[in-house]
Order: sequence, then C-alpha cells, then structure tokens
Amino acid sequence: MPVRALLLVGVFGLLLVSAIPSNAQQDVLDAQNTVEAWKKKIVIRLASKKEFPPGANGQGGKAMVKFVIDRQGKLISKELIESTGFEQLDAAALRIIERAEPFPEPPAEVKDDTSSFTVPIVFEKRKLLPWAGGEWPAEWVEEQKKVNGKIH
Repeated sequence: MPVRALLLVGVFGLLLVSAIPSNAQQDVLDAQNTVEAWKKKIVIRLASKKEFPPGANGQGGKAMVKFVIDRQGKLISKELIESTGFEQLDAAALRIIERAEPFPEPPAEVKDDTSSFTVPIVFEKRKLLPWAGGEWPAEWVEEQKKVNGKIH
C-alpha cells in the first residue's frame, strides 16, 4: 500500500510540474509577447501615416508592400509585390512606408540585423464630394431639379 501511495504522489507531482510553465517556457512566452508588441507598434505607425492620394477618388484596392528595416528602425528597402491596379494608389502605398520611418527599433529578442515585413495596404473607394472640389452627382442634380425646379 505505501508503494502505491508513493506512486500516486509521484504521478500527481509530475502532473503538477507539467501544468506550471518552467522558467524557460515563460521566457519564450515573454519574448514572443515582446516581439508581437513591437510588430503591433509598426502596424500602428503605418496606419498613422496612411493618406488617400488626391485625384484617386473612385479608385480602390489592396496593395501588398514588402519592406526591410535595420536594428535602428531605418528603412533599408521597399517594394510593391501586389498592385491595386491603380498607379496612384500603388505610389501612395510606397509613400506610406517611407513616411513611417523611423520605425520602432526591434527588441533584443529579435536577433537578426534586419527585419522583413509584408503588409497589406487597403484603399477604400471614395466618392469625390462636391464641397471638396468635385461635381455634384448627376442623379442628385436631376432629383434636385424635380424637387426644386432649379439648382441653387
């Protein structure tokens, strides 16, 4: 009976130890969290630099841009790897990357001298609004003619 009790205590101890992360496991989790937080900062930085190009109203699409930064957050290279189908939007996607420099420096957990990212940059189609230098939509003009008999 005492042997059986010892075996049960031993098995329970193994289960308990395997359920608690070791220091090494916790270090790996902390490093992953640090790297993910850094990547999130880069995404936020890119989003803050996004501008819809003037003259591209009515256009939209997703560009895929690949860029490389060094350990100081300096932009090393950028390239368009998937086009939106519109030259103005593609150029704007590359300018977003340029304006985001300097990028947040990588944490010590990132061992490489350079870091490469491929990111989607999505441009939603925009209507040119009349008060922003565009023309009134034809259907609206016709509706106003019917309602008011004239346009002011």
